[in-house]
Order: sequence, then C-alpha cells, then structure tokens
Amino acid sequence: MAVDRIRVMISGRCKDYTTGDNNDFSLASLRRDLQSKIGAAELFGKQLFDCWINEIEPSKAATRDVWDECLREVRRAHVVIVLYNGDAGWAREANDIGICHAELEASLLSGRDRTHLIQLPPSKACSQRDKRFQELVQRELTFSGTPAQNETDVIENVVNTLVEVVTRLARSGATLLRKESYALGQALEWSKMDYASRKHAMESACLDALAERQGRTRDKKLDGSAVRVKIDRSEVLFFAHAIPAAASVAAARELVGKPFLMDHLHVADDDRVYGPVHIIACQKSTTEKQATDLLGFADATVVTTMFGVYLVDRIQQIQFILLANCRDETSTRFAVQRLFDWLGRSGEADEVMRRARSRKRIVTTIRKELESRSDIDQ
Repeated sequence: MAVDRIRVMISGRCKDYTTGDNNDFSLASLRRDLQSKIGAAELFGKQLFDCWINEIEPSKAATRDVWDECLREVRRAHVVIVLYNGDAGWAREANDIGICHAELEASLLSGRDRTHLIQLPPSKACSQRDKRFQELVQRELTFSGTPAQNETDVIENVVNTLVEVVTRLARSGATLLRKESYALGQALEWSKMDYASRKHAMESACLDALAERQGRTRDKKLDGSAVRVKIDRSEVLFFAHAIPAAASVAAARELVGKPFLMDHLHVADDDRVYGPVHIIACQKSTTEKQATDLLGFADATVVTTMFGVYLVDRIQQIQFILLANCRDETSTRFAVQRLFDWLGRSGEADEVMRRARSRKRIVTTIRKELESRSDIDQ
C-alpha cells in the first residue's frame, strides 16, 4: 500500500563553518545524516517521511534558480526544520536578504505552526545581511529550545521535534476531519436548536472550558456568566458570549451587541480581578471585518489566529476574542484550548494582563463618575 509521506525540509546553510568560539562545526555531513535518519524512520514498517535537502537534488530546468526551488520546497513541506546559526546565507547583491532568511520568512508566512528552529552554535557571521536575519529570529521566534552544542545534540533535537510534530499533525487533522461530521452527533443537535438555546449551549461550553483550566468555578456574583482565569499570579475576568449562526447574520450578531459597554458594572476597586475580557463563540467562521464591526470602528489591533480573531482597542483597552467554528461542545473547548496555547506561545499573555489592568482602571473611573452624577441628580 502506497503511503503519502510527510514532507520535511531542512533549511539552513549547507557548508561547514567556524563558530564564535573558533571551533569548526560540520554542517555538510550533519544535513546528510539528518536526511538519512529522517528518511529511514518507519511506522509499522512503512516509511513515514520524505526529507528534502537542496544539495542532493538533481539539476532543474534553466527557467528555475536556486531561490525558486528552495522557496517552492518551503511551501510544499508539511514540516520545515531550520538549522539556525545566525548566517543569512547566499544573496545576489550585498544589500539583499540571504537565502536562509528568505526560506524562514516564507515558512513563517505560509504556515508558522509547521516551522521549527534548531539553534546551532553561532557563527562568526556579522554582515548587515546577517544582522537582519538575526533580528528576524529574535523578533519572530521567542522560543526555540536549548542551543545544540554538537551534531549529536542537533540530531536528538530534530528527532524529538518530529515526534512532537507527528502527534500535533494527527490531532489537528482529527479536528479538521470533524468538519465533515457537522451533520452528525452533537453538532447536528446544536444545529436543530433555536438561536436562544444554541447561544446558551455555546456559552455554557465556553465557560466550562475556561473554568476547568484553573479548576475554578464560575463567578457567582455574575450569575455564572463569567470566569476568573489566573494569568501570571493575577485574575482576569472572562465573559462568554455566543453568536449562534454565521457572524454575517445580523439577527444572530445582534444577540451579542456590544457587551463591553457594560464593563463598568462588573468590576470595582475593592475586587482584585482585572478586565473584563470578552470571548465570543461563533458557530461558524469569522473575519477581521466582523470583529471590527462588533467594536464599532476599524482602527484597532486585529489578529487572525488559529482559533479565530483577537481584537484590541488601543485607546479604551477593550479586548475581545472571537472563537470560530464552535459547532459542538468539543470544538468549543478546543477553540478555548488553542486560544491559551497561542497566548503562551506568542507571549501575549503578559500583554492581555497589562491591558486588563488598564481596562479595569478605565471602567472603574467610568463607574465612579456615573455614581457621582447619580448622587448629584438625586
């Protein structure tokens, strides 16, 4: 039986180099060893991977150059392993970006989740082109594991990475296959519900997923409509809402309205919780424009992510998250899980907390002002 193998590309310099400690590091033999080891990996006696390195590829047509071929392989690969030593690689002109820089950027843009960087001992590379490459890595890849010190470390890191990748691909693939099952099981039962019942079911699943992350219960002061989630030793108040149809359907969208307008009713100075942050579960897909329409204006920070859309108003420090394809309880829980995975991987968890503190100061000021006006009117 033919097996459609997982395509792995090894990106990085091909030649041996001298490290900053004046030691020689062999890349040429390492890349060939990696290709051989990865290609030999089997599952139940079947070869699992195809590993691509450019130095053993046959000659290509004259219409294609090395850049075309390498970037094409980056986009075709299911997994890109970047062997990073700080050297940006070959370029046509002195002020161009290097081929290694171009491969990494293409991989990030075409699929950040499949890009894995293995740090090697840094080379002596210090040209302006190399510095641009190093700045990209520092900016875009906040965590890449412990730097390898020798060939054995590199091979071990790559093997461990591929083991983790295969399990993640299997889980992600299983999740995608659920889309074919929306006409069955609980997804079908949710589709049969009216808007009010479906909205309640979606919100309950979202709140349960939030509460169980910390082993916490819902906030009883708010009739169970919010959960206090611990982030970096502090608590953030998360409200759950739901759009029980496509976000483009006005009648479903209006059931959520603009919940952040009521934030001043939910936090006070004597409560140590911050926020609120609003999570909006969407039964189907959602877009950046739909997110800004909920906010009321387009000038905001909007990020499309693996779980949906994350939006921040930089002035009022409003934060809300739209979770896409919450078709049943499992897909809703998985969307919440992916949200917090992203917060940890991107480093945004600290920013969420900082904005939540700012939002609390803003809404408590609004609350005090309204209370003082009420006293005057009386």
